Parts: sequence; structure tokens; C-alpha cells
Amino acid sequence: MRTRTYPGHLERRGNGFRITLCVAGEHRRFTVRTRDRREAEQFARVTQAELRAEADRRHAGLPGSVRVSQLVAQFEHEELQKLAPGTARTYQLTLMRVREFFSGPLDLDVGRVRPGHIERFLSWRSANRRRKGKSMPIQGALANRTLNKERTCLHTLFALAERFEYREGNPVARTRKRKADPRTPVILTDTEYGHLLLECADPMLYTYVVLLGEAGLRDESEALWLRWEDVDLEAGFIEVVSGRGGHRTKSGKGRHVPMTRRLKDALRTHMAAHRGQSGWVFAHSVTARRHLRGERIASLRRAVVGAARRAGIDTAWHPHDLRHRRVTTWLAQQKSAALVQEAMGHADLRTTMGYKHLVPGDLSVLVDEPESAHV
Repeated sequence: MRTRTYPGHLERRGNGFRITLCVAGEHRRFTVRTRDRREAEQFARVTQAELRAEADRRHAGLPGSVRVSQLVAQFEHEELQKLAPGTARTYQLTLMRVREFFSGPLDLDVGRVRPGHIERFLSWRSANRRRKGKSMPIQGALANRTLNKERTCLHTLFALAERFEYREGNPVARTRKRKADPRTPVILTDTEYGHLLLECADPMLYTYVVLLGEAGLRDESEALWLRWEDVDLEAGFIEVVSGRGGHRTKSGKGRHVPMTRRLKDALRTHMAAHRGQSGWVFAHSVTARRHLRGERIASLRRAVVGAARRAGIDTAWHPHDLRHRRVTTWLAQQKSAALVQEAMGHADLRTTMGYKHLVPGDLSVLVDEPESAHV
């Protein structure tokens, strides 16, 4: 007599098989549409293992079955608020697509998601390119660099499922990363930088661009979160605070950044005009339909990009490239790489080179070079 290699009971029904399984005293029936008995037996083995794992989780006081849509909702509720604003927006857009793909029959139990499902999602996303905030697809395939960002978001999502023991292993880890060239920052020359500032006719926009260019702050997650108490014109330093009011920087650590003469003058003028209106350095000066007077400005990206277009700057340039320019100019002046990393908020080189106990005064050497004329 042949030994059975599958659990439960199989019986042929029409063009398929009916499978009866018993787990934890509960009988479950499934119908498999196939004429191949071996395929039905494999389904029985896999399903039996999944049902046992689900029963074990329930016995341990954990949720027995969590759908992909429920996992996405949990991530949005518990994890998004821990991310920097720009990162959170990127995750929100990816999670919208995840919810769209894993819907209906594909809204699987998290434990049943396989690497093949992830590959299918990435292929679907590659062919369904969307504009930010828009639902209609546009022509062209999604860039591999963007696709890899979405793969990273998925990896973080299923890492949450693994942490809460909704499943074992991360299915994204067994998928391939697409080949993509890293983006090369567009570093402005002194002339281009000057033209950009000339096109910033609005005084607040001018101050903002000078802050990005002279201090190298991250645009929306650091510069727009500055408060007036963070600006010390006497000492010549800006304090980047992380953790205040629930907001955190990308590194999660605060730091002090030295100011150039141009930046001091811009902030002094801006302070005289706006300090009494709000505690935020960059705040709305009037009440409009979508904001109140004195509220923090959430983004100036469109205005900065518009100024760059008027200045004739390469269309591949991003406002974040001003941060890269600040690093490049400091290193070109042969400043200490460890001090540059400290000012920019990167701790890896600082610790490996022994700069573990830096104080704000140490960073003043970064601005002892002759400063360029004002625009």
C-alpha cells in the first residue's frame, strides 16, 4: 500500500478536486480547479501548513489572519508618523498603489504573499506610471530608480508583518533589485547660483534659497521647520532640532550649522520683517483658502523650481542639489571632511575619524574663507 504524501482527504469532483483538511479540531473544505492530482496534493500540503501556522498564532494570542489591506492600514496608522515628512509622502504614494493592486482576490492573508506576488506588483507598477496625486496612468514605463524605491517601501511594509509575527520571512528580500544608475546631482557654478538668487524676487523665497545654499539644510524636512529661537545671529549658528513637536530629521539627531555672512544678512532682514508674526522662520503672511496667517509653510519647491527655470538652469536640477553644492564647495576649500559631515548631519565619518565630542564652536572653521559678494 502506497504511503500518503498529503494531509486530509481528496476526492475528485467534476473537473477538479475537493480537499478536506482538519486543523485544531476544525474541518475546512477547498475546491481546486485542476485535473492534476499532484497539483491538488501540493495545494493540500501548503494549505495545511498555513492553517497550522494560523492556529498557532491564535493560540499564542496573536491575530490568526491579517490581510494585506489590514497590514497597510496598520503601517499608515503606526509607522508613517515616525518618518520624515518627505519620506512619509513617498510611502503614502506607494501604499496607495499597494492597496490598489492587492485588492479583491489578491487581498491575501499576509502569510500567503509570495515573492511572485511582489514581482507581479513591480511589473504592474512599471507599466502603470502615474503622476503624483493623480489616478490616470501616463505613457512610458516607471524608471527603475523609482521602482527600486517602491520595492524598498514594500520591504519595510513586510518587515512590519515579520516583526508582529504575521508571517515568517520577508518575501521582498527574495525579489531582484532593478538595475538603475544613481542620480547625479547638478552642482551649480557660482554664476548659476547668483542667477538663481537674482530670480528670487520675493524676499522670503530669497532667504529660503540662501539658507539652502549657504547652510546645506534639507529643504522641506529641516529648513521649513526652523523656529526663530533656532537662529543665533550673535554666535553665527543655526540649530537644527530633531524630535520637537513630534517632528524628526532624517538622521533623528539635532546639530548646529555655521552661517555665512550672506546668510546672516538675509536672516537679519527677514527677521526684522517677519519675526513678530509667527514663531516659524518661514510662515504664511496672510490668511488664504488653504492656510492661516502665521502657519508654517509646508513647501516652497514650486517657487524655487520656477526661479531656476527663469534663471536658465538645467531642468535636471533639484532644490536638494543646493545641499550637494554646499558640501562640494566646503571640500573644494579643503575643509575637514569630518567637520563637513558634522555640519551636514551625517555621523558615520564623524565617529570613524574620532570627532565624537564636537561642540558648535569647532564648526566655525568652515566659514573662515573669504565670502563672495552679495547678490
